[in-house]
Amino acid sequence: MSFGQAVKSVFRQYATFSGRARRSEYWWFTLFSFLVQLPFMIIFGIGYIQVINSVVSHVDAQTGKISSGALSDANWGPVIGGGALWMVIALALFLPSLAVVVRRLHDTGRSGWWYLIAFVPPVSIVLLVFELLDGQPYTNQYGPDPKAAEHGNGGYPPQGYAQATYAQPAYPAQPAYPAQPAQPTYPAQPAYPVYPEPPAQPGYQAQPGYPAAPPSQSPPASRPGTDDPFFTPGN
Repeated sequence: MSFGQAVKSVFRQYATFSGRARRSEYWWFTLFSFLVQLPFMIIFGIGYIQVINSVVSHVDAQTGKISSGALSDANWGPVIGGGALWMVIALALFLPSLAVVVRRLHDTGRSGWWYLIAFVPPVSIVLLVFELLDGQPYTNQYGPDPKAAEHGNGGYPPQGYAQATYAQPAYPAQPAYPAQPAQPTYPAQPAYPVYPEPPAQPGYQAQPGYPAAPPSQSPPASRPGTDDPFFTPGN
């Protein structure tokens, strides 16, 4: 944004506190405001110095008192004229200057209430830092990006683009079919009778044991000569 475009944009939004102002718009208008007030500031300053010199020249060196004609002899024209014009210009530029600084804060994603820190001298430097920051390159809560045309894509959100959703064509509602008749319920089957368990069979007594057979005895050894057919006496 050029110098002329910035000045036109600010005056076009003379008292608009909504929306966003890009960095170049704010600083170009700040320069414009300074240049417009500078001549009247110089006139006021020169006239003020002349008045001081005139008053000092009327001070008695011995007593240190100012003579009665010191103030009347001073040239108050530059002070009054320059100061009055400076005040008028400053008041005319106050509202658009305040509006553009609020929009500049919006461009960085901050509320315009941050401007109040300008009245706290130790912390006012923070406001200057905010005014030097670049704006958010996407649409934020205060409006679209004023530099969207330069981006070529209308700005981009920090999380990326959201996928476009296409609505599906609505189909006619299906006709309602009559409800099926309820199936008849059958009576519960009768419970089968429970028969008592048969009594336990009496146990059989153990059969009496038979006496053990005596151990078999080996037959007595035959004596020679009695049973041996080939035995001969005397052998």
